[in-house]
Amino acid sequence: MTKYYGGDGDLFEHAPIGILRSTPEGRLIDANPALARMLGYDSVAEAASGIHPIAVDLARREELLSATSARKRLLDIESRFCKKDGGVMDALIHVRIVREKNGLPKHIVAFVEDVGDRKTLSRALAESRIRYRSVFENTGSATIIIEKDMTISLANTGFQKLTGYSRDEIEGRMKWSAIIADPEDLDRMTTYHFNRRKLAGHVPMEYEFILSGREGRRKHVVARVEMIAGTECSVASILDISSLKQARRSLLESESKLIGIVEAFEGFIYICSSDYRVSFMNRALKRFIGKDGTGECCYQTIYGLNAPCEWCEKKRVFTGETVTYEFRRPGDSRWCYAVSSPVLDREDGVTGQQTVVIDIHERKQAELAVKEKDAFLQKENQRLRSALKESRHFGNIVGKSPVMRHVYEMILRAGATDANVIIYGESGTGKELVARAIHDMSERGARRFVPVNCGAVPRDLMESEFFGYIKGGFTGADRDKPGFFDHAAGGTLFLDELGEISEDMQVKLLRVLEGGGYIPIGALESRRPDVRIIAATNRNLAELRRQGRIREDFFYRIHVIPIYLPPLCERREDIPLLADAFLKKYDPSGLVKFSSVELNMLHNYDWPGNVRELENTVQRYVSLNSLDFPGDPYRHGSASARSATDNARDTQGRLGDAVMDFEKKYVADILERCRWNRTEAAALLGIGRKTLYLKIKRLGIRRNS
Repeated sequence: MTKYYGGDGDLFEHAPIGILRSTPEGRLIDANPALARMLGYDSVAEAASGIHPIAVDLARREELLSATSARKRLLDIESRFCKKDGGVMDALIHVRIVREKNGLPKHIVAFVEDVGDRKTLSRALAESRIRYRSVFENTGSATIIIEKDMTISLANTGFQKLTGYSRDEIEGRMKWSAIIADPEDLDRMTTYHFNRRKLAGHVPMEYEFILSGREGRRKHVVARVEMIAGTECSVASILDISSLKQARRSLLESESKLIGIVEAFEGFIYICSSDYRVSFMNRALKRFIGKDGTGECCYQTIYGLNAPCEWCEKKRVFTGETVTYEFRRPGDSRWCYAVSSPVLDREDGVTGQQTVVIDIHERKQAELAVKEKDAFLQKENQRLRSALKESRHFGNIVGKSPVMRHVYEMILRAGATDANVIIYGESGTGKELVARAIHDMSERGARRFVPVNCGAVPRDLMESEFFGYIKGGFTGADRDKPGFFDHAAGGTLFLDELGEISEDMQVKLLRVLEGGGYIPIGALESRRPDVRIIAATNRNLAELRRQGRIREDFFYRIHVIPIYLPPLCERREDIPLLADAFLKKYDPSGLVKFSSVELNMLHNYDWPGNVRELENTVQRYVSLNSLDFPGDPYRHGSASARSATDNARDTQGRLGDAVMDFEKKYVADILERCRWNRTEAAALLGIGRKTLYLKIKRLGIRRNS
C-alpha cells in the first residue's frame, strides 16, 4: 500500500487524524496509522482487511461525487466504523475528490475524525434538556425563563393556561412586559428587572401585579423572581391569586358587616380569657357599664361581683361546648338570656369565651305569668272535672250518668282546641246543646254561635245562604247579603244534620275547610273566614262515605273530634234529673210533682224521641195534669203502667197496701213481657236479680200458665 498523500508521505503517515483513500468505485486504496489506532488495530496492514470501504456507508455514491464536484470543496458527512473489538466508532468524515489531469476522478480522500465522545456528550445534553423541560413543565405554577432583554425564552404549560397564549407565540417572541396590565406595575417591574442584574440583594423577590391575558382578562397574580446562577437569565414563578383577592375582599366586607352588627346590637357582647380577663366589649356594653372594661375581670366590671358568677359555664365552654342559660342580673334583678361559645384557634384550640347577653325581663315575666295562669287553669280544670263527677248538669246539659260524664270530658277537651268537631246522636239527644257548650268553653265563646239546619236549606239556595252574594250578583240581588260564614266570622258555625248536604256543596265547603276560602256569588275576590266548624248528624257518616254519598276528603276534614251522645234509654238514671229540670222550667211555682209511680213510668218508658220527647211529655203533664206517652201505647210498660196508675188513683185504704198492690201488678207485668226472663226483667226494673227473686217471693207473684 503506497505510503504517501499528495506527494508528502510523512504527512499521510504521521497525521493525527485518520486518513483513508478509495477508488471512485469504493475500493480501499490505503489508510494511515492514525485511523488504524482509532479502530483498535496494531498496524495498517491489519486494519486494511478490517476497514470497511467508505462505499459501505455511501450507497448514493454517484450523488456524493456529483455534489462534491459541484461544490469544489470538502463535503462533511457522518458515518460509523466497526472497531476491532466489535464496537462502533462514530465519525465525522471530510470527503475530497482527487482528479486526473483530464479532470476525471482519480481517487477519494477521506479525513476521519472520532466524534464518539462528542455524540455521547450531545446525547447526555439532550437527555438533560428533556429532564429539565419535564421538571420545568411540572413546577405546579406558571413559570417562565426571562432573558436579559426581557424576552421570554421558555414558558411552561401553566403559563400558557394563565395567559391564553401558545408556546409558539411566547418562546423567543414575547417580552414579559406584554402581560402587564397596569402602567405603574410595568414601570416598577422594569426597574426590578434591570436592578436585579446589578444589585440583586436590593430588589424584592416577590411582588403582586395585575396580569392581562390574550382576551384582556385581568387577573391578580403574585410573582417570585430569582436569577439563574452564572447567567443573565431569571426564572419567574407566577401564581393566580384572583380568588384569594376576592376571598379577602369578601372577608373584609364580612368583617365590616359583622362589626356593624356587633356594634348595633342592643344586647351585650364580650370576650374573656380563661382567667376571666375581658379582651373585647361591644359599644352597648361599654355604654351600660359606663366605661371600657377591657383587661378587667368580667364578673367585676360587668356584674359588680367579687367572685366569678355562679351561673358561669366557663369550664364547659373551654372544652369546646356552646352553652345557653338564663340568669337574673345582679343589681337590678332583671332576667337575661346568655349564649357562651368557645373562641377557637386552629393551633391553640380554645383561647377564649364569647358571651352574648340579651335582656329578656319582659318576656320572662310574661312567660312566668303564663305558667302561673297555666297552673291555675290546670288546677281549675282539675277542680272542674272533679266537680263534674258530682254535678248533675254541665251548663244547660242535665245528667250525671257515666256516659254523660264522658260527654262532659269530651266537651272540655274540644273546648280547649280549635279543631273541627262532629257530634253523633239520635234526634232529640241535645246535639245543639253540646255544640253550644263547646263554643262557650272555647276561646271563641265571646263571638257568635251560628246554628244552621242543613236539612232545612233548599239545595238550590245553599251556596248563597252559606257564602252570601253581592249586589248585582244575579237578577234580583239588589243589595249585599252576607252568608252563614260571614255571620260566624271569628266564632263557631254549627252545621246540624250534616248528612243532608249535597256532594257539590261538600266540594265547596271542603275548599273553605282546607283554607282556600270562598267567593260570594257575583264577587271576584276570595274570602278566608276565621270560623270553627262544629257539625252534628243523626246518621252514620261512615256508612254514607262507603255508599259514596259523603266524600272521603270532606269526611276526614269534618271527622276530627267525634263526640257520641247516647239515647235517653241508655242513661235512664238521668231521667229523674231531666224530669225535675223540665218541671222547674214549665212550673216555676213548684206546685206540680211526680209521684213515685209516675217516676217509675217515666223510668221504664223507652223514649224513642229522647230528651226532646221527655221535655214535651213533662210540659204536657204540667198543662193537662195527665202523664201521656205519644206513639205506641205498649212501649216498655206504658199501657200497664198507665193502668196501674189509674188503679192506684181509684184505690181506697191504706197507702202501704196500695203501694204493694201496685208493685205486685207492675213487677208481674214486666215479668210477663220478658217471658219470665228474670235477668232481663231485673235490668228493665233497674234492680239486681237477687232483689227481684225476693220481691217475687214476698209479693207472691205466680207465672200464668
